[in-house]
Amino acid sequence: MTCHEKEEIPINVVRDFDLMDDGDPTIPPMFACEKCGGKMYPEYYKGIHGIEYKLSDIL
Repeated sequence: MTCHEKEEIPINVVRDFDLMDDGDPTIPPMFACEKCGGKMYPEYYKGIHGIEYKLSDIL
């Protein structure tokens, strides 16, 4: 979100984080950028609760 760097995170890792998260289901699993430390938002991800998250929706 900050430096616009892209990183491929395996879907099984994203799903594992989604399964472990007891927080707000409207927020997708997010990671920290290795380059700048900023939040990384998924380009597209359909979560375990059926919610679709798209980067294009928040830009």
